Amino acid sequence: MIRGLYRRLALILLLVFVILGTLFFWLYERSSERLQHEISQKLHLHLAQYLVQDITLFDNGELNHEKMKEAFSKVMMLDPGTELYIIDPQGRVVAYEAPEEKIRHRIISLAPIQQFLDDTRVLPILGDDPRSEKQKTFSVAPIYASQEDLSETTTGQSAERKLLGYLYIIINGEVYDDVTMALKANKAWWVSLGMMAAAMIFLLLTAFLLFNKLTQPLVKLSREVKRFEDSGFTELPEGAQQLLSSPSEQYDEFQQLCGSFYRMAQHIIDQLGSLKKHNELRSEFLAHVSHDLRTPLAGVRAYLETLQLKGQEINESARQEYLEKALVTNNRLSQMIDELFELARLEYGEIDIHPETIRVSDLLSDMYANLSTLATEKHIHLQVKLQREALTVYADVARLDRILQNLIANAIQYTPHKGEVTVTVEPLGNEEVKLSVADTGQGIAEADLPYIFEPYFRSRSGRRAYQGGKGLGLAITERLLALHGSQLEVNSRAGQGTVFSFILKAKAPTETGD
Repeated sequence: MIRGLYRRLALILLLVFVILGTLFFWLYERSSERLQHEISQKLHLHLAQYLVQDITLFDNGELNHEKMKEAFSKVMMLDPGTELYIIDPQGRVVAYEAPEEKIRHRIISLAPIQQFLDDTRVLPILGDDPRSEKQKTFSVAPIYASQEDLSETTTGQSAERKLLGYLYIIINGEVYDDVTMALKANKAWWVSLGMMAAAMIFLLLTAFLLFNKLTQPLVKLSREVKRFEDSGFTELPEGAQQLLSSPSEQYDEFQQLCGSFYRMAQHIIDQLGSLKKHNELRSEFLAHVSHDLRTPLAGVRAYLETLQLKGQEINESARQEYLEKALVTNNRLSQMIDELFELARLEYGEIDIHPETIRVSDLLSDMYANLSTLATEKHIHLQVKLQREALTVYADVARLDRILQNLIANAIQYTPHKGEVTVTVEPLGNEEVKLSVADTGQGIAEADLPYIFEPYFRSRSGRRAYQGGKGLGLAITERLLALHGSQLEVNSRAGQGTVFSFILKAKAPTETGD
């Protein structure tokens, strides 16, 4: 099997050229031969008629051999390529000027003769050659009993006259065939053929070069695809950046195809990197979750086993302390499991929201009461900046409370002692409200920013400050906001704090249209 597009195209082209070249030479020979026949027949069209009118070939219905030899000699002297025959009305050859052994056919077909004598004839007309198997051009004229009426016969006015036969002249006879063969063996004829063959070969080579020029970029692209595959789909081919960084309009169709491949390759590399990163995060998350689940479970088990083993030896206050610690640990475990189930339901679209128009100040006052204790324990100043008490947002109350609780609790946990956490609510000009949660914590490393909303990610820069998170809070918050048609944005610099913000509609869609 022939491999390679260029090789297959070259082979197909070669076959096409061989077929077309053969067909071309055949058509050239046929058309040249047909043209030669037509020219010869037109030049000798009335030769037989002139001879019949000029020479009396029959006397009293009998062939005059002396006159016949005279006519034959006169014509063959003027044109050695002709051959003359007398044909009877049935098509039999009755007289000729040639050795007996050269006559191969004693009877010829009268159909071409009748076609020649028809006024609607189309030249060239080929008839039988008594000396060969070939069909050849001829001139023919009928011979009638009365020579004086011959002119009338040609005009169709003496059809009742007795037909004695036909003067049948082969125009390109045996001598012509010999001369033609000699010419074909001549150097000039072969030079002409050679020039045509050289022209065909030149066209073939030009086509090969053109195909090579056209297929070379495709071969190059095929090699680059193979190298990209061999690299494990992780390395862009050389020269890709130039096409990726330039506008595609300035390139031709093939370069645009290469650019599309490079963009696809870059997307594959990015996706593989993202999948690899996600896989690492997932593995890391499972390790942390298994550890975090095992720790509270072990704590609850330890407290319960202590109560079981010591029994009456433990006083009532110690017993109550063990039970309270077990409950706290159990609550922390339940909270973590609830977060896992909530995230799973969000990812599978099993959570619906029921938005309504609510006052932001009411929601923030309840939130402040819940989180102020946590902030006080860490000596963090928690403040709320609300420009107008009457500001409203169109959201699900429970989900929005969860969003704010996650963001503010996260900010408090990652802010060092004597830091600040500020919640800001400000109206925008297009019936929207922007809510922001800012802290003065350690910030998020730039390398971590693309992944902070992933379900299993915890900023590496924050682990030393807070180990209680499971990497689910921001993921849940981001998906809850998506249900509201909003997007959680982050602005952070390492060592300078972080600001999370999102925008909600101030009123329901029907209300904003009023």
